[in-house]
Amino acid sequence: MSLKQYSPRPPRLLIFLLCILLLPSQARGAADDSHKKGQTQAQGAADDSPKRGQLVIIKEKTSGSWPIKLKVSLFVEVPQKILWRVLTDYKGLDEYVPHLKKCTIADRKGDKVFLEQTYRYFPLTMHLGLEIKEEPPNRIVFDSYSGNMKTYKGYWKLEPVHSKSTVFTMEVEAEPNFPVPHTIMAWVLESELPKGLLAMRERALKISGQPVPTYPIKVLTR
Repeated sequence: MSLKQYSPRPPRLLIFLLCILLLPSQARGAADDSHKKGQTQAQGAADDSPKRGQLVIIKEKTSGSWPIKLKVSLFVEVPQKILWRVLTDYKGLDEYVPHLKKCTIADRKGDKVFLEQTYRYFPLTMHLGLEIKEEPPNRIVFDSYSGNMKTYKGYWKLEPVHSKSTVFTMEVEAEPNFPVPHTIMAWVLESELPKGLLAMRERALKISGQPVPTYPIKVLTR
């Protein structure tokens, strides 16, 4: 017999037994990997929610394309109903929100409020006509209907942590209708939107009769 004619093959029974032994192990490995991945994703989602003394900024990576998408969340040491009262006091917003020079109610129709706003951040001026849809007690959706922004829409959301504290979130998509570098517009939003939430926190604490806590707010960017 020549070497070419002889090619030993493992018995079919042995192959069958190996498959039975290996497949459950592979399946267990895949299940373990899936479980670990799920744990990691759940942990990441939990980490996005700010704790006491934290403000979280989440930037969606758009590679310099429009619109800019930004989410800001702040832990606020007051009940949800107090923060809702502050958020829906539209006439009083320009008294304390940084760079908001004008905020007037143009109209009301059912659960919708139409606001006219002007913000001035050097070197930008933003004119906004906003359609506000209230979804009490914890959500307000907004979208621009006029002004010099091609896109300006998003929502505010209030999530009770317990009876005396709330996570306050604002998410926005923004694209100007005037020439401005993407980096400048992104810088303005990333620096000014958190200031607005912090100003509302201070207002809510004042209304609730509490002093502003002495601990600093830690900003986390993701």
